[in-house]
Amino acid sequence: MFTPADGSDPTRKLVHTFDDKNPAGCYMGMFNTEESIRSFAKSCMSFALARGMPLKLSTKNTILKKYDGMFMDIF
Repeated sequence: MFTPADGSDPTRKLVHTFDDKNPAGCYMGMFNTEESIRSFAKSCMSFALARGMPLKLSTKNTILKKYDGMFMDIF
């Protein structure tokens, strides 16, 4: 559940239902801010430029489309 700081309605999402067929497992949550992605991109570019190396961004945006998409847009 995500509860916004502005007091608006929380968002609830079902991650997985563990049952007799799949009794154990784990889940993962990730986030990045636009500012942190820009900082990461800048440090990657600075590192590559300082060493005269090529820089490539590789993502697989088929699973985490919004998450990886933001990296692709910023880079």
